[in-house]
Amino acid sequence: MKSKILGIILFFLIPTLSFAQKDTCKVGLYINCLYDFKLDQNSYKADFWMWMNYSNSKLDFKDNQDITNAKISEFTHYSVENNKTSNWAAQKCKAEIMQQWDVTNYPFDKQKLRIEIEDAENDSTQMIYVADTINSKLDPCFASEEWDIVKFTIKDELRTYATNYGNPLLKGTSTYPQVVVEIDIKRNHSWLLLLKLLTGAYVAFFISALVFFVSSVNQDSRFALCVGGLFAAIGNKYITESVVPTSNSYTLMDNVHNLTFGYILLVIVICIISLKLFESDDENKIALSHKIDRISFWVVLSSYVLLNAAIVAFAVFK
Repeated sequence: MKSKILGIILFFLIPTLSFAQKDTCKVGLYINCLYDFKLDQNSYKADFWMWMNYSNSKLDFKDNQDITNAKISEFTHYSVENNKTSNWAAQKCKAEIMQQWDVTNYPFDKQKLRIEIEDAENDSTQMIYVADTINSKLDPCFASEEWDIVKFTIKDELRTYATNYGNPLLKGTSTYPQVVVEIDIKRNHSWLLLLKLLTGAYVAFFISALVFFVSSVNQDSRFALCVGGLFAAIGNKYITESVVPTSNSYTLMDNVHNLTFGYILLVIVICIISLKLFESDDENKIALSHKIDRISFWVVLSSYVLLNAAIVAFAVFK
């Protein structure tokens, strides 16, 4: 009977003791600067201070943190203050963070930056991280000409890996505590940037549309304008792709360029139809050719402007 009672006590007591062995650490970040936003290299850089508040004075956090989504990170200026009731450790970090940029609506894009800091030594059975939501902030003096800061959040999470790294004490997987900072940003001066990138495409289309004011007698000039506009649009697309990285989905830039290519092709088709009518001996068909040229310019121009406005508006308000 006594053994059964002892077994029941141990059954409830062991998990409690196991939980009591976990150390708790409050982690916070103060971000001084965000810079070097590189779309082509899928990265940006961050400078920040990180601190840890904990009660177990035997803990040592030097070289104990890992930024799991960083290409390169450097921790410096590590300092510790110990007292009887609590301990405080702090260090500075510079890191180049990996970032998958969403350029679908570029230059009206909104991005979510993440900084993931994880304990590199203690797993979740030994350590608990608690995010310091009160003191963690982005420096209010930080200002970027390119980006506006929309939201700043910090939270604690657990990261589970589908391996035990060969540790026989772990069963199949391993879980580590981490804190995650998320910063929502949106791009500044988007309309000016849009005009800079797409002026070539718009001019190329307008050049092609001017063929309707060239007489069908000068058919070589007509088709030369269309071909010239087509090559100008293609050149503008290559220039844009050197600024905006390619994406698996259609972006705003892709849609505008594809619309331009399609309308230049439409202009060429209309010119061919008009030319066929003009070369006939029927005066009515010749008159119809002139009428098609006059009407086509306004129909093509107005529809292109409306469709382009709809594409841009969808990106802006999405």
